[in-house]
Amino acid sequence: MSFSKQIKQSLRRRLSRLHRDGPALLGFLFHGIFEDEQEIRKGHVDAQQGITTRHMQQFIEHFLQAGYRFLSPEQGLDVHCSNQKWICITFDDGYANNLRMLPLLEQYDIPATFYITTGNVEEQQCFWWDVVYRERHRQGMKKPLISREQKMLKEKHHQDILGYLRREFGAGCLQPWSDTDRPMTVGELQEFARHPLVHIGNHTRDHYLLDKYSHAEVEKQILRAQQDLENWLGRAPGGIAYPNGNYSDATVDAARNTGLQYGLSLDKHKTALPLEGNPSSLFALGRFTLWGRDDIDAQCEITRSDIPL
Repeated sequence: MSFSKQIKQSLRRRLSRLHRDGPALLGFLFHGIFEDEQEIRKGHVDAQQGITTRHMQQFIEHFLQAGYRFLSPEQGLDVHCSNQKWICITFDDGYANNLRMLPLLEQYDIPATFYITTGNVEEQQCFWWDVVYRERHRQGMKKPLISREQKMLKEKHHQDILGYLRREFGAGCLQPWSDTDRPMTVGELQEFARHPLVHIGNHTRDHYLLDKYSHAEVEKQILRAQQDLENWLGRAPGGIAYPNGNYSDATVDAARNTGLQYGLSLDKHKTALPLEGNPSSLFALGRFTLWGRDDIDAQCEITRSDIPL
């Protein structure tokens, strides 16, 4: 972390202590969870936040000590009259490495919710951004240039992204390299979902960035994931985590039309309680991200602030 960023984080951490921990739902987004830094350095996957099991344990203990109660939105958001401080752990995509969370959930007796991109699970294909990362990393490209290419591809239709990958990296580029970059199998997901501390949500069929597609395409992406999960698990989820956090009024309308009851964004805010009187907030629930390269406790303290960031 640069010196200027350290100063900024220190100031925000102090400011957060002035007014914090009001009744609210505090959401956190994770993607992969790694055994250690060595696994990240292999370059099999775009590590994104770079969260290890050690970081996750530190995060959980911080909020337990601060008096927060963990819940899953899939358990219902009946927190209308509560003065309680709530927190939810969410994972997007459906990486097989998410299975490493189970011992931690059992150790602390807390739930977590995993939002699944069902097409990748069914087809056992890597996520496209990981293909870009690992192939360019192997070629020696620096991270800023890789990120620029990933950002460029986000503007394309999903099928065009896949065509680009195959032209650049070969027909077999979507095949996983290891347990680090692969999605769960259907069988693993079924076994995982049977655990009482594990909850499953919708993350679309193919990870479309939903604000960039037609209403019909958005509904199809959400509905197909609902159908997949109901077929595999015997029940359909109650909510969606929007891929990349992208959503719009049309996205919310499509989600409602498919019977969903809430939506998770990447808007960096706490969801104030009570929720009654503001039902639209159920489809714009905020989530924060943590970064393994920075001080975990400092980041946790900042997100507890009731002063908007």
